[in-house]
Amino acid sequence: MLVVSPLQSQPLAIGDIPTHVFRSAEPYRDEVVLVDAHTNLKFTIGDIITTSTKLAAGLARSGFGGRVISVYDDTQLRCVYVYYAALMIGGTYQSLGTDISAASLTERISHTESPVVFTTRAYLEKLQQAIGGMNVYIYLLDDLCKSGAAVGCCMSFAHLLVDDPAFAPVRITTKDDAMRKPAYLAYSPISQQHETPHQLMLSHYGLLSSQRLSRPPLAESVLRTAVSVVPFANTHGISNIAHFPMLSGSRVVQLSSIDPVSCLAAMEEWKAGVFLATYSALSEILKRVERKNGHVAIEGREFDIGPLQVVFMHELRMSDSFKDRVSELLGARIVELYGYMETGLIAGMITEYPRIDNSVGVLCPNVSARVVLNGREVDEGQFGEILISTPRLTLVNSVFMEGSNYFRTGDYGRVTSEGVVIIKARMSDLIYTQSGIIIPADVEASLLKHPAVAECAVVALRRKGMDDIPFVFIVTKDKDKDNAGDASAASAADAEKDKDSWYNRRQIVDDIISSLTSLHPGIHGSIIDTIPKSSRGGPDRAYLRLKLASDHC
Repeated sequence: MLVVSPLQSQPLAIGDIPTHVFRSAEPYRDEVVLVDAHTNLKFTIGDIITTSTKLAAGLARSGFGGRVISVYDDTQLRCVYVYYAALMIGGTYQSLGTDISAASLTERISHTESPVVFTTRAYLEKLQQAIGGMNVYIYLLDDLCKSGAAVGCCMSFAHLLVDDPAFAPVRITTKDDAMRKPAYLAYSPISQQHETPHQLMLSHYGLLSSQRLSRPPLAESVLRTAVSVVPFANTHGISNIAHFPMLSGSRVVQLSSIDPVSCLAAMEEWKAGVFLATYSALSEILKRVERKNGHVAIEGREFDIGPLQVVFMHELRMSDSFKDRVSELLGARIVELYGYMETGLIAGMITEYPRIDNSVGVLCPNVSARVVLNGREVDEGQFGEILISTPRLTLVNSVFMEGSNYFRTGDYGRVTSEGVVIIKARMSDLIYTQSGIIIPADVEASLLKHPAVAECAVVALRRKGMDDIPFVFIVTKDKDKDNAGDASAASAADAEKDKDSWYNRRQIVDDIISSLTSLHPGIHGSIIDTIPKSSRGGPDRAYLRLKLASDHC
């Protein structure tokens, strides 16, 4: 069944993309739409339009038109100038992740044939080592000197700012033309399907056509201000923060660290109604922050974040208990974002209210979806792998269906006829048995109801040419710790006797497993001291599968 997003978007007019963006932003020309929370550096729409145009003219004059323009810094907000300038010269914006190795950095720059890289002093030395021997120009975003070399052979990006009345942005004349001129470039490492790294060219046509370019100015509202800890210069962050303020007049206050004190201080100072968060940031807040006198408190300081209404989660599949705790602590609604974040959400268009159980939101505008299992499209209400089609995705990791390419998300779930996306698991986590598919989270939910289970994780023991064996790792509740005072008085004889009692951990696991065999025949399990966690807070199933395969090889 084909499901098309119910969110309506206006078709994009033909012409150069930045001009349309800037024209739609004219009502907010003097608005401060981007703020660096740490330096208090402010950007207005007028600043962005003027500087981006000058930079584009300079890049074009230097012969960089139509090329890959790279940035090597995750926090520098002047990247917004580079982003729009790259579009205006018909080029591609590329973010080079600052956490990658020098070898990977060299590979990305070389493979994409990027002639110029913008960076900051903090990353200059590593960048210079990576491009040794390559014909690549370096410009510093955090050095605004107007004359002379900034550092060695590096120049300030101000050297590229040119007033050129004759400069005209590269124009787009057809939809197909727009598809061939991507806004930014992502990078796919070597995979089983491809022996060489691949560039994922993501189209700005799909990006901008998902916006309401002619919406009226927003009324004054706390939803106009968002505090963000999503990295600014990566492919998620640049499209978020560059386009939301440009299209709606919203203000984004960007933080470069996930420190809870900085986050709360920024929310209070700017009276933010929206928090763009990651799992890491929210985990730190849950660990260190408490509710006190109607405010939130940390390290003896109290913050008034009363205006906060919505927290948008960058990662998906957070546990319900985690989201409930965050919602209660911050007094805000938690919304997980499916697909891409540039859907106009922080401009006030909250697409899913009230909360829909087990969902991660509504399909973005200009996105359609299908659900497929074992190569067959399933009926409405059934589960399978979610495939999505959007102008922004390429042929990489996609399948061709009824005249369109559909990107394989790797998510096991379903999409309702109203466009609501419900995700149950990752495809790689599913357990295939003779009696059907087992979803690990469902088994774990049952196990956690047992009074002796503290934590658990269910994975598949893979067998070549045979069904999977469901296997559960269990962390039991330690009764000795619960009764520490009594245990100190216990004799060695009592301890020996306890080995044969029902408190024996192995017996507990056997009892638990036997209670599940009627539902999941062939299930096995063992005790583990702790459940390793992924960056999203859930069980690290990949690690556990490797451990299981190693133990049973």
